[in-house]
Amino acid sequence: MTRLRKPTAETVLIINDSKKDSDLFYATRFLVGDPLIYIEHGGRKFLLVSDLEYGRAKKEADVDEVVGTAELEAELRSQGKTARLASIADLFLRSQGGAQKLCVPASMPLGQAGQLRELGYELDCREDPIFPETWLKTPEQIDHIANCQRAGEQAMEFIVETLRSSEIKDDLLHHEGEVLTSEWLQRETHKRLLDVDCSPEQGTIIAAGDQCCDPHQHGHGPIPANQTIIIDIFPRSLVTRYWGDMTRTVVRGKASDEVKKLYQDVFEAQDWAIKSIKAGACGKRIHQGIVEHFEKSGNKTGERDGIKEGFFHGTGHGVGLDIHENPRLGKVGHELKAGHVITIEPGLYYPGVGGVRIEDLLVVTEDGHRNLTTFRKEPEHLEI
Repeated sequence: MTRLRKPTAETVLIINDSKKDSDLFYATRFLVGDPLIYIEHGGRKFLLVSDLEYGRAKKEADVDEVVGTAELEAELRSQGKTARLASIADLFLRSQGGAQKLCVPASMPLGQAGQLRELGYELDCREDPIFPETWLKTPEQIDHIANCQRAGEQAMEFIVETLRSSEIKDDLLHHEGEVLTSEWLQRETHKRLLDVDCSPEQGTIIAAGDQCCDPHQHGHGPIPANQTIIIDIFPRSLVTRYWGDMTRTVVRGKASDEVKKLYQDVFEAQDWAIKSIKAGACGKRIHQGIVEHFEKSGNKTGERDGIKEGFFHGTGHGVGLDIHENPRLGKVGHELKAGHVITIEPGLYYPGVGGVRIEDLLVVTEDGHRNLTTFRKEPEHLEI
């Protein structure tokens, strides 16, 4: 097993379950839904687990030592103390020579942090992720993301072809004699993702008409003809825990001239941004370039009748063990580095007209980028 994480001279403590905490999974490669105690101390990595997980952890965890907590719990109870996770970690650390200062995630629950302070520890609360090196991907990790992206593209092909083969009746789409709904198409998409060991744990966006003018609206109800349909797929591998992310916009039937212009403007903005991607580029400047492009092409951003319209979200974000991570490309941007995996996803949204978003997933390289997304997106593919 290739070690992903080498311990530092600091004493690091994470108490969480590795299905929720990507830092914990990154450090241990051990996936479990129950709370674990992870400690880096004295240049070694320790994982403290219950007897239930001990055998599997010994075989799978990328640590120097797996420690069962049963004896530690028994010792605490013999002292008349409650065997809380913070107390178990404290007892173990004392057996290893002790520590005064702990590096912990800023997301640590307040109760646990209070318990550790009562036990005499000074806490250095680090902003998530506690291991920022997770933002720079190895070739192996990039392959994991690329595999997930391919699964997303297969799902996208199913959705687009289902929409293309649907019949138009009374301005609604019909599939196999039934009105086609976002919910049905989402369910069928999720089945196909599960067939290739990918989880649709945050759902899939298939939103049409004015629904797609709310960028995180997942979509519901009958799908209309002749209106924009935003399809945003972000599957997570059940095996590697890495994510993919892509978005396409289509119209089943005839797109209005206004929608065609929106699509052309978004396509050109994304193309410009992608060509700007390389190590050393500034995410904030790329985002500002998108904003200026839209303004010059006559797409105003603001608020009408209490609803945001135009371009009112970031241009992109990092993707890895978390679906949204650094670096960011937005009002607050980061310098891009080789090994970052990022989205480029400009969009325009105007209720009454439609919404358009196009999203690709790219690897930043020293002299440019590699696009992990191959699914068609040219303006001639808007109408299906």
